Amino acid sequence: MKKILLGGTALAAAALVAMPAFAEENPVTSGLKMKISGFVAWEAGLIIGSSDDNRDREYDFNSNGRLQFDISQTTDSGLEYGARIRMNNVNRRQDVTVDRQYVYLKTPEFGILTLGDSPQVAGDFGYFFAPDDILNAQGGYGDNLDGNYRYGGGDFFSLDPTYHSGLDKSTSIKYSSPSIGGFIFALGFTPVISDSKNLSNGTQGRADLFNGGQVFENAISGGIGYEGEFDGTSVKVRGTASYANGIENHWDLETYSAGAQVGFGGIVGSIVWVGTPSGFGAGATDKNFDTIGLGLGYSMGALNFGLGYAYTWADKNNDLSGTGGSDLFDLKDNHVAAATVNYTLAPGLNTYAEVIYEIQNFRKHETNGIVVEDDKSWEQATFLTGVSVAF
Repeated sequence: MKKILLGGTALAAAALVAMPAFAEENPVTSGLKMKISGFVAWEAGLIIGSSDDNRDREYDFNSNGRLQFDISQTTDSGLEYGARIRMNNVNRRQDVTVDRQYVYLKTPEFGILTLGDSPQVAGDFGYFFAPDDILNAQGGYGDNLDGNYRYGGGDFFSLDPTYHSGLDKSTSIKYSSPSIGGFIFALGFTPVISDSKNLSNGTQGRADLFNGGQVFENAISGGIGYEGEFDGTSVKVRGTASYANGIENHWDLETYSAGAQVGFGGIVGSIVWVGTPSGFGAGATDKNFDTIGLGLGYSMGALNFGLGYAYTWADKNNDLSGTGGSDLFDLKDNHVAAATVNYTLAPGLNTYAEVIYEIQNFRKHETNGIVVEDDKSWEQATFLTGVSVAF
């Protein structure tokens, strides 16, 4: 009996010793890495000249911010998983816009599977603009052609197929392959795209399935490309194709792109073509729109330069108007050019100055041989300067 009691006492003691270790066991989320990043920016703008004289003044200030949360972890088997939440438009005018919210799974052999509100394949593979790699721009501030156009313009040109197509407004599933000898590909699918962003990726969730507001359904986007380096020269070539069914009186979407970028030392150059035979303007027209975009960036360390130019032309009877108002419609062509200088004052602290010029030309209209509307144009030049802190 004494031996049994002693044995029981030993077991109880062992259990007591083990209990603290169990109580202090790490939670299942232990080891997850979280990174917080974003920016705050301020900008001053001046309209140097414009054919639009209906404004109260030609200058203004604006500011904006962004917060991004990235979570990641890698298992012992090599599976990397994580999530991103990006809160854009953190300012007093627009409250907060959540424009990124997704989960991803990644392995070196399989590639990446992305689920949620993330950039579309047409944007991932279709975007080519060399100054973006050089200028340290933040959310459209000092971003050359890829700016925010708060003073008008930017209505027609495309640097990738998500511009003016509605493809950015969707919750989707996306697969991106690993690099196979430098070659990569990706596929994406989304069930429905809304004409209001908060319907398809905001607080109302999937309300657009039942309450209207749809533009496209069954959107499919694919891309293929190659990336490599030869004697210190980096080369990137990619192409995309995207299709979607138009619903509720919207035209079907059909859009393509092809682009290339070359970099050597501190110089980077790019060219991109974006063609949309149908569905431009989020399904507003079935007329063809094409853009050729050129970009050049040069870095001298803290001092960086960017040049951009985009030419867009459109088929007749597209009936689309831009910044100039509804009396200017049926776009003929559009020229946009920009020059930007960026200087890094300290880590994360950047200042910039840029000039943007744009002209939109519209066709004349005739009824029974009588000219109802003459050829018209909207033209403007803008100077922008600002400062941003990125973290």
